[in-house]
Amino acid sequence: MSHFPNRVEFRLLVLLAVATALASCGRGFQPRDFATPEALFQATLLEFQQKKWDNAQLGFERLTSDLSSRDPLLAPAYFYLALTHERKKEFLLAAQAFERVTDGFPDDTLAPMAMLGTGRAYQSIWRRPSLDPEQGQKAASVLRALLSSYPDAKETEEAKQRITQLEEWFALKDYQTAVHYIKVRPVVDGAIIYLKDIVTTYPTTKAARLSWLRLHELYTKIRWKEDAAETCSAMWKAYPGDTEVRTPCGGAPLDKAKPSAVPPSAISSPVAYARPAPPARR
Repeated sequence: MSHFPNRVEFRLLVLLAVATALASCGRGFQPRDFATPEALFQATLLEFQQKKWDNAQLGFERLTSDLSSRDPLLAPAYFYLALTHERKKEFLLAAQAFERVTDGFPDDTLAPMAMLGTGRAYQSIWRRPSLDPEQGQKAASVLRALLSSYPDAKETEEAKQRITQLEEWFALKDYQTAVHYIKVRPVVDGAIIYLKDIVTTYPTTKAARLSWLRLHELYTKIRWKEDAAETCSAMWKAYPGDTEVRTPCGGAPLDKAKPSAVPPSAISSPVAYARPAPPARR
């Protein structure tokens, strides 16, 4: 004769089933559940592919702490840990994990990708030109190292593009500082130093063209006629047909009208003395 649970027993059974289900769901992904590093790596990679970033971080962190330095899974574990941090916008942690690959496994096939990732992560920390450029400088340094260390790697193309972007921001930041000296202080000498540095160091940037125009404006204002004339000569060569160059300088003489393939460097050699410190941000 079968026994049918009464109402109280039935409610207890339901509550027990719910509690069991919740406990099972609550455990979720647990790195300790996997018997071998290979099994944990495959399971963690699946979590990464499914965009379960927290689970992926748990698994890859466990692997990087448990694997020996000679284990072939260690480099990819660090690499995917770095990608996981990057997806979570934890860019400093991402850069540090990418660096573990390039520092510890420079001959690994992942090394060029990791070096590009390091530069990309540092670049992401520098969110706009007006902020402290330290992380941007780190990014540029790493990306240039990629070009020299792995010149044949496919990652060099993106590295070059990122260096160009960074140089645009470096030049723009210095140009903004120069404008601050002109409009707020005003300190003409300080502005000239920054502007000359821009046209010397970043001659192909958009800010270089603006810097030439500002230099001509300042030289004209303080009546440095020879320097103003030299800026016109430089701009005629660098920006032939530019209407904004024609306004202050007029048309180029026939013997100076040939375009230059590369914008000129500074009127004189880079200044040998220190630039004034950028104005403090309030």
